[in-house]
Order: sequence, then structure tokens, then C-alpha cells
Amino acid sequence: DEGGHSGEMQYPYLRKCLDDAGVAPESVGVLPIMVGSLDEADERAFGELLAPYLGKEDTFTVVSSDFCHWGSRFRYRPFRPEIVPASHRPARRVEIQIFEYIAWLDKTGMDHISMQDPGAFSIYLREHSNTICGRHPIGVWLNAIVKNRRDGTEKLDVNFVRYAQSSHVAIQSDSSVSYASAVATRCDESA
Repeated sequence: DEGGHSGEMQYPYLRKCLDDAGVAPESVGVLPIMVGSLDEADERAFGELLAPYLGKEDTFTVVSSDFCHWGSRFRYRPFRPEIVPASHRPARRVEIQIFEYIAWLDKTGMDHISMQDPGAFSIYLREHSNTICGRHPIGVWLNAIVKNRRDGTEKLDVNFVRYAQSSHVAIQSDSSVSYASAVATRCDESA
């Protein structure tokens, strides 16, 4: 599924951002990095290797990933509503729908990313086996930003700004892919 997150899919969005910011596209260099399947030690090693480059003032980083791929065609159909805390259940209903379970599953992973804790994100993935296809690039990036924070290079706020599902799964034969967008901004050290 590498093609779904290729540079060709990202470049039009980057071009739009550059145009909106009044930046000449030819003045910007692009370095695509493909991240395959890695274990946690390799995610940490590559994150630490890339950290000095990703922490530069003139560097803009894009990490592309879908979130949950739910359905028989993805060989992933968990539905364990009993593990969803009451605080995440819909008001006036005790039972939750499958699509609500998927949203809770994704948002739990998003919370670990926002906390910038690669270890917690890895534990989450082991516990839930969520089919986040970009889990390894996310792991590399999390390790890079942790190193930069530890070294005093930069401190980031990571906030998810949008979440959607391709369909609201109601029955076991349905399928869905989730999408989430996050923005990481440098913290104002004087605040």
C-alpha cells in the first residue's frame, strides 16, 4: 500500500500550502523518505538519526498514514465494546456501534501520538493491533521529536485537527478506513 502515501499524493497539498504562504515552490527542496516495517529499536535508531534534520528551523515534515482499516477485506474486525470507558460512550445509550468503537480505538492511538510517547504508542499497537499503515513512520517521527525535546533542540505541541471515517460501520460485513490529521507546532518557550 506504499502508493497510497506516495509523494505524488502529498505534493499537491504541499504546493497549495506554499502558494497560500507566498513561498515560491522552486525555492523549497523535498526529500522523500520511505519507511518500511521496523521494530521499536530501529524506529528509535532512525528517529535519533533524523532528529537533527527534522528539528531544523527551515524543515517542514509530513508523515502520511491512514488510521484503522476495519473489515474482512483488511482481516481486521475487532469489536470489544466492553473495553470502551463510559466517558467515551454516547449520551443516552449504553451500547455503542461498531463505528464508535473504531473511533475510540483510533482516538486512543491519536492520544498517544499527541503525548509524544513512542513507547506508549508501541504498547497501544501491541494491545489493539490497530491497522495504522503508517505506524512505523509515526514511530520514527515520535522518536525524533522526543530526542529533540530531550536535547533542547525543539519542543512541539501535537494536536489532531480532523478525524473521519470512510463509512460508519454498522454490521460485521461493512468496512471502513479512518483518516486523521494532526499539526505539530513549535512551542513558544517564553510562554
